[in-house]
Amino acid sequence: MKTDTTLTRLRAANPVAEVTTVDNDALFDRIVATPAEAAPRRSRRPNRRMLVLVAATFVAAAAASTAYALTHWVFPDVVHAPVSRAEYKRAQTILELPPGYTWPAIDFRADTVMVRGGGGSMAVSIDQSAWECYWVGAIKRGDPAAATRAQSVLADLMTNRISVAPQGAPENWAPEGATFPHLVYADDGGYQFKQRIYAEAAAGKPAGLEQSCRANGP
Repeated sequence: MKTDTTLTRLRAANPVAEVTTVDNDALFDRIVATPAEAAPRRSRRPNRRMLVLVAATFVAAAAASTAYALTHWVFPDVVHAPVSRAEYKRAQTILELPPGYTWPAIDFRADTVMVRGGGGSMAVSIDQSAWECYWVGAIKRGDPAAATRAQSVLADLMTNRISVAPQGAPENWAPEGATFPHLVYADDGGYQFKQRIYAEAAAGKPAGLEQSCRANGP
């Protein structure tokens, strides 16, 4: 074998210096004597995600406080169940239902919140629907006197008990000097729809009146 010759040639081609002998104890003493390197200082600049979180929390808190403010300041006439219940009962002594109709019992729960006058508005809406259905029945049974009576009452409700809120009006808007009870329609064409179906029914075309009765009748 020529192992020795081969190793000799390898060392000649890539000579390796002799390993330096190290004094381990002296090296340890030198390391521990070196001053410790100071840890890098953290930037005091706030983290962006933290800023977003704080901003979101602030917005949520502002929204909650705004909701409270709207309830207590913008709508000062917000009332609870006892007031709305009393309004509904009072309206029943003012409005007249058609023959054979009775006022439905409404459960004003303890957590009910409405604008002042809301109980009376509900009564006007119920009364209106009842007279529509009474008119439909009068037409079907061929009772012109009852039909005329229903038309007259509905015309009075539309003139004296129902109004249309102007665009952008607050939730508790009512016309100045409105008598109790009073119902306010949104400005979305609902009032005009009622006018049209009443005129059509008076002209012998009660399809719209019948549809309204089916959708809203007691």
